[in-house]
Amino acid sequence: MKRALTIIVIFLFAFTSTLSFAETDNKDQAMIGDTFIMRPLGIVSTVIGAVVFVVALPYSITGGNVRESGRTLVGAPAKFTFARPVGDFGNDK
Repeated sequence: MKRALTIIVIFLFAFTSTLSFAETDNKDQAMIGDTFIMRPLGIVSTVIGAVVFVVALPYSITGGNVRESGRTLVGAPAKFTFARPVGDFGNDK
């Protein structure tokens, strides 16, 4: 475990130092950050949302909001992860 953590830290330092010397614009940095950070976090949040949805399903059925619960807990993270262009966070002016 310690060896894997060391390799990851070395990779991240090497990766960020390369970026500091490269001439990039904000779109390039957004695409890199989206690919290596936000998409994996989106996958994790989709899985966690699915687990929470299944656990909360009896309560959602009782309350009559299964569709809303599914959209919020699973649909929104899945849409963020899989249904938008890489590097596009929707905050363009």
